[in-house]
Amino acid sequence: MEIVNNEKYEELAAEWQYQMVCILKDTLQKYKIDVNIAKEICGDFSFDIAMLQDQGEIRVEGEEFRPVICFESAKGQLMYNSDDDFQLHDYAFGNTDEAFGG
Repeated sequence: MEIVNNEKYEELAAEWQYQMVCILKDTLQKYKIDVNIAKEICGDFSFDIAMLQDQGEIRVEGEEFRPVICFESAKGQLMYNSDDDFQLHDYAFGNTDEAFGG
């Protein structure tokens, strides 16, 4: 498997976050949560999850790990972000606005 780190990752990660917000939005609508409250929940949740990915550390048995989102292409290329130039939390509220038609 070839490992790739390029600008395509940013597009993929932003789209992944947008899709996640849409899923959460649909679930909240299914349970008849007020649209304004649903939008606030989606924005806060997507921001917090993105911060976990951007800056979070998970400690297990004395070791520290950083969660990352990876994407595998149909060609078997694994794409990931190995530096801090791209921060997914910067997209959280914009993707939420887009998911709610804004």
